[in-house]
Amino acid sequence: MASLAPDAAFYYLAAASVTSAILAITRKNPVHTLLWVLALFLHVAGIFLLAGAEFLPAVEFIVYAAAILAVYLFFLMLLDLPREAGPRFGAHGPLSAGAGLAFAALAWLGHKPGLAPAAEHVSTGAVARGNLATIGTALFGQFALPFEIASLILLAAIVGAVVVAKRGTES
Repeated sequence: MASLAPDAAFYYLAAASVTSAILAITRKNPVHTLLWVLALFLHVAGIFLLAGAEFLPAVEFIVYAAAILAVYLFFLMLLDLPREAGPRFGAHGPLSAGAGLAFAALAWLGHKPGLAPAAEHVSTGAVARGNLATIGTALFGQFALPFEIASLILLAAIVGAVVVAKRGTES
């Protein structure tokens, strides 16, 4: 008899991810929205960890939860945005709810067995390298220059956010 703990953990993480996403798009306060997005990122990282992709949760936490979300939070605080005054979705609320339900129905129907052919496992006889070693070799080997260019683009975005925020406070 298999343990039910991995299944229970997956269903908890999936339900918490969906709930966090819904709460993130329905909050009127931008800071509360970012906090719910942080909860979403952490739960998605947990799903990646359960799936056995040990590198993706670390990237999810370091890049998305720590770096990008912090930049968004600083940008929001520098702009000092007020809360939204009107309704959150306006006339597009029923349309977006219908699109979300249609996507959920398609995902549910796509889960049925026999809809897609099963993948065959092919053994090459070679020793498989771990995810971290493969990604590290590619990232710091042939993709070192694009990696550094991406870091410079992120730095330019941070400087641009500070300049935009400073220009707004000088008037």
